[in-house]
Amino acid sequence: MKVICFYSILGDDVNKLFLIKMKNILLILSICVTQISFTQTSCKKLYTEAYRLITEGNYDKAVSKLEKALSIDTLGNCGTQFNGKVHNELGYAQMRLGNLELSRELFDKSIDLNPRNPDPRTNRAASYILENDFENALLALDEFINELPGYPLAYWQRGNIKENSGDIEAALIDYKQAKYHNSKVNLLPQPIIEQIENKLNR
Repeated sequence: MKVICFYSILGDDVNKLFLIKMKNILLILSICVTQISFTQTSCKKLYTEAYRLITEGNYDKAVSKLEKALSIDTLGNCGTQFNGKVHNELGYAQMRLGNLELSRELFDKSIDLNPRNPDPRTNRAASYILENDFENALLALDEFINELPGYPLAYWQRGNIKENSGDIEAALIDYKQAKYHNSKVNLLPQPIIEQIENKLNR
């Protein structure tokens, strides 16, 4: 009986220690979850503020906030549900500030983190166009269309480059593709749609 009683007491002590450890683990997990939630909220707030600044043309301040956001979330998600989102917006702001090479590095990082997002691919091509580097712009758009076919803005961009280079026939093919794909996804703004219609009806 004494032996059984000894093991019974030992078992109770082990259970108590186990419960104490479990409570400590749950407390630590709770603190971690709270910290992660707070961090994501702070990051999302920075991203939202930066996006507003970009729409207002205040690119310097937007850059500062986006860089802070990336220091919190290196994947550039910040509550948007898309990795690389912050890298793309930061790249866009840098592009508008004239830092084109840096902007492309950020667009490339955004593409690496989320290859299905068309926005950094569009912006990457635009950065080359701003440098009048139409050869690399076309290469970027060809890659874009090969990997993400069906995105109308890519065809429109490529059509513009081809038209400006004098290749009207190829440009019209791209404009038709832009119109066709836009009928399925409705992404192009109305002024671009009207421009495409005018070009096709000339």
